[in-house]
Amino acid sequence: MTTAETGPGSTRPFPEPGGHVTEPAAPARPRAAVRAFRPRRAIPSAISALALLAAGILTALETISALAGRPARLVPYDRVAEWAATTTWQDRQALTSAGITAVLGLLLLMFALVAGRPRLVALRTGDPDLVAGVRPRTMARILGAAASGADGVRRARTKIRGRQVVVKATTDLRDTAGVEERVLTAVEDEIGRLAPIGRYTVRAHVRGPS
Repeated sequence: MTTAETGPGSTRPFPEPGGHVTEPAAPARPRAAVRAFRPRRAIPSAISALALLAAGILTALETISALAGRPARLVPYDRVAEWAATTTWQDRQALTSAGITAVLGLLLLMFALVAGRPRLVALRTGDPDLVAGVRPRTMARILGAAASGADGVRRARTKIRGRQVVVKATTDLRDTAGVEERVLTAVEDEIGRLAPIGRYTVRAHVRGPS
């Protein structure tokens, strides 16, 4: 059941498509839809791939040149081996190197496990094998247009922050509470029509004449 919020501590349920507060009888598979629109970690993946590629090329060059009897020595192995033989684990340089390596490894693990900001909002469909999606910016514009069409609203802007829809509207009327209720209802109905997968809350702020 989706909830809408008009202010701090104020929430209420509103119906899903078809006027029911229960889930549709044949929704798209939510987990599969969310996975389909999960953002790819393109930049971290590219950096890791380039680093591994460089290490592989360097290793191949050193190995082939050594087998040919003319070592390239692009990496000063002698100095590295001498440093490793004369340095203890308690040495500051060794601890710093180990710490940097551990932090980089943890960052890569975090990038792999933690989902990033979604590129698309997954929408329900009547076909369990069909997944639909809309960009968050486009969805915000759609909801903003719905809020702007509410009676008494002069202008409205909408932002989507995670699972929260924030609407900022202005009105020429003194009764901002009534306008806020109409804005909330309009945005609720539009969310119900779009039928996004997941629970969204709506927060409306209406500013009256100064």
